[in-house]
Amino acid sequence: MKKVFLVLSLSMLLVVAACGSNTNSANESSGDREQMDTKSVLLDFQSEIVSVLKENNEDIAAYESAKFAVSDSETPEEEKPSTEELKELKGNAVEASKATVEGIESLKVPSELNDSKKEIESALDELMEAYEIRAEQAAIDDSSVQEKALEHFTMFEDQMGKVFEDADLIKPSFAKELE
Repeated sequence: MKKVFLVLSLSMLLVVAACGSNTNSANESSGDREQMDTKSVLLDFQSEIVSVLKENNEDIAAYESAKFAVSDSETPEEEKPSTEELKELKGNAVEASKATVEGIESLKVPSELNDSKKEIESALDELMEAYEIRAEQAAIDDSSVQEKALEHFTMFEDQMGKVFEDADLIKPSFAKELE
C-alpha cells in the first residue's frame, strides 16, 4: 500500500510540476509575442512617419539645394537659380512644409504603443515644429532658420530613438530616409 501511495504521490507531483511549467512557458511566450507585436507596430508606425515626410520632401529639398547654390561661392553664376526661380521654389517649399505639418498632425499613435505614447507624441511635436519653422522661413540668407529646424528634427530623432531602443530595436535615422 505504501508503494502504491508513493507512486501516486510522485505521479501527482510530476503532473503538478508539468502544469506549472506549462503555465510559465505560456506566460513567457505570451510576453514574447506581445513584445514582438509592439516591435512590429512600432516599425509600421516608423514607415508611416517616413511616408508622410517623403510625400512633400522633394519641394523642400529643391529649395534647400537652391539656397545652398545661391550662397555657395564655388557655384558658377549660370548654375545659380534666378530670383524668380528661387521665389517659386521657396513658395513650393513653404506649401510642402505646411502639407507635411498637416500630415504629421494626422498621425495617430497606435494603441499598442500606449506605454510610449507620451514620448512619441512629444517627438512628433518636435517634428511638427521643425516643419513649421521651415514653412515660416522669411529670408534665404537666414541660416539660423535652417539651424532651428534641424535642431527640432534632431530632438525628434533622439526622442523616437529612445522609444525604439526601449523596445530593443535599433535607433532609426529618419534623416537618412529622406536623402
